Amino acid sequence: MEQKLKFQPQLVKKTVSVINPPARGSVATTLKGTELAPNASGQAKLKMGDVEVTVEAQAIGLGAPGSFGAQFETYLVWAITPAGKTFKLGAMEAKGNRFELNTKSAVRSFAIVVTAEPYQQVARPSDTIVLEVPAGSQTVAASCEFLKGGYAPVRYVFPPIDTGVGYPPQIVQMYNARRIATLAGAEGNDNFKMGAELFNSVVFSAERQKKFTDVILSQAKTATQYFETAREEALQHLMQ
Repeated sequence: MEQKLKFQPQLVKKTVSVINPPARGSVATTLKGTELAPNASGQAKLKMGDVEVTVEAQAIGLGAPGSFGAQFETYLVWAITPAGKTFKLGAMEAKGNRFELNTKSAVRSFAIVVTAEPYQQVARPSDTIVLEVPAGSQTVAASCEFLKGGYAPVRYVFPPIDTGVGYPPQIVQMYNARRIATLAGAEGNDNFKMGAELFNSVVFSAERQKKFTDVILSQAKTATQYFETAREEALQHLMQ
């Protein structure tokens, strides 16, 4: 049955609201839950430095990323420029009943959107947008492309990842990246093969050492990046 399911990836354009910050000082903006997450809300504060912008984002009313599908493991915050270019600001961390991200950006004027993603290394935002800056008098509209149908064939339902209880996010996301790249038909890709070698090394090392060292977690993140690159290349072929 699964063999008959086909990927139908496409880029969809959406309008986002770009914050127009002051040259100095700071500005705060609300983050509004989308129709996918109507109970979610949040705030982002931008502190304008001479070179970089400090970004402090918080959100409440969000469940675990997996509440939007078993393929989702993290929430990523994206900066989108007035020209529609995307920059990944980082992953939100769960802190009690809220999610938070504190980071810096070299871009000074941008929209903020939060998406549910399968792992931190994704190259572009999915259309699973859960929070965004609402349009207002201090914002300007911009258009940006989001990836729809990029993680699974149409109507495919992901089973939960069976990795065991208490696995670090880096390990779970590595497993997730491998199965998503496999679904995309990327197994023959050289990047997939390099990711698979690292994957096997991570599993072997963790079983031998009985713990996840920093080196093992770093290898897992690198393996995830290889799987993501392989998936991207496979999707580009499908979208041609």
